[in-house]
Amino acid sequence: MWSDLKEDWAYKEFRFNRIREKQYRHLFLLLYWPFFLVAFFVVERMAYNGGYTAIHCALDDKIPFCEYFIIPYVIWYPFWVFMLLYAVGFEIPVFIRFSKYLMITLTLSLIIYIVWPTGQDMWPEVFPRNNFFTWLTGLIYTADTNTNVCPSEHVSTAFGTVFAAMASKRFSASKKWMIFFWTEAVFVALSVAFVKQHSVLDVAAAVPIILIGYFAAFWRKKNGTYINDKSHTVP
Repeated sequence: MWSDLKEDWAYKEFRFNRIREKQYRHLFLLLYWPFFLVAFFVVERMAYNGGYTAIHCALDDKIPFCEYFIIPYVIWYPFWVFMLLYAVGFEIPVFIRFSKYLMITLTLSLIIYIVWPTGQDMWPEVFPRNNFFTWLTGLIYTADTNTNVCPSEHVSTAFGTVFAAMASKRFSASKKWMIFFWTEAVFVALSVAFVKQHSVLDVAAAVPIILIGYFAAFWRKKNGTYINDKSHTVP
C-alpha cells in the first residue's frame, strides 16, 4: 500500500515557483477554504445575534435524543477532510471534482443562510444520562451554535465524500472501503437528528443541494445522456 501511495504522490517534482504550471494549478482551489471559514462564522454570528426561524417538525419530537450518535457526528470532521487531503495528494482529478462539489454545495448553503437565517431549539435542557458520550455532545453544543441549520452541511458534505470515494481508483476498488464510506454518510444523516443538532427538515433540505453538487461535479454528459464518469477508477 505504501509503495503504491509513494508512486501516486503528485508532487515529486513540485517547487513553489512552479505552482502556476498546469499540473499544479489545482492547488489554488485550496484558497476557497479561508474564504469559506471566515464567511461561515460571520454568517453564523449574524443569525445568532439577529434572530432566526426555528426549524422543527412533528417527526423531530418522535426521534429520541441518543448520545451514542455523537460518534458518527464527530467522525464527520476527519471523514471529509481526510478525503480532500488524500485526493489533493494522490488523485488530482478526484480532488478537482470533490472541490467543485464542496464549493458549490457549501456556497449555496451560505447564500441560503444569509437570505433565510435558520436555527433549532431542540437541545435537551438536561442530558438524560451522564457518560462520555453526553460529555462529548456537550462539547459540541458549546463549540457550535444552534443557527444556520437548513440545509444541513453535515449531510451534504458527507455524501459528497462518498461520491469522491466512488470516483477514486483506490477506494472504489475496495468493497470494504465503500461500505465504510456509505455507512458513515448514512449514520451522519441519522446522527444530526438523534443528537438534536438538526431537524429532519434540514436533512431533507440537503437532498436537492446534494443533487446539484453531484450533477455539477461528478457526472459527465456523453451523447446527450448523463453518465457517471469513472475514467479514473480501476475496473
